[in-house]
Amino acid sequence: PSEIGLLTELDGLILGNNAFTGSVPSEIGLLKKLKVLTELTSLDLSRNDFTGSVPSEIGLLTELYSLDLGSNAFTGSAPSEIRFLTGLDFLDLGSNNLTESVPSEIGLLKKLKVLDLASNAFTGSVPSEIGSLTKITYLNLGNNGLVLDGIE
Repeated sequence: PSEIGLLTELDGLILGNNAFTGSVPSEIGLLKKLKVLTELTSLDLSRNDFTGSVPSEIGLLTELYSLDLGSNAFTGSAPSEIRFLTGLDFLDLGSNNLTESVPSEIGLLKKLKVLDLASNAFTGSVPSEIGSLTKITYLNLGNNGLVLDGIE
């Protein structure tokens, strides 16, 4: 609900492990509607039944350091707007129904330590840009249709 914008001291929003259904409203990242959420540092919507695509407006939450959307039923591609979340050190999009290729923009997330994209329907090559994630300590790309160029 739009009233979440009244929580002026909100640093983190944890709604994980519920039974929420439907799509995440695109308003979650809109400055006009939810001004305070643009200062959100942690967003956990994991372990629900959210469907539809991950809203591109997620890229407006530029203060995020942790984004957990794992274990839902998101479809479509991972939004390229994640490139704006340059402070992220934790990104979990695992256990959804995301398709197409892993966005090369993930390589712009230089602070990323944890990246979980496992158990989706990603295809194609693992983008070489992932090699620029020099702080990564945990990388899970398993259970997809991905290939590594140069490895048979």
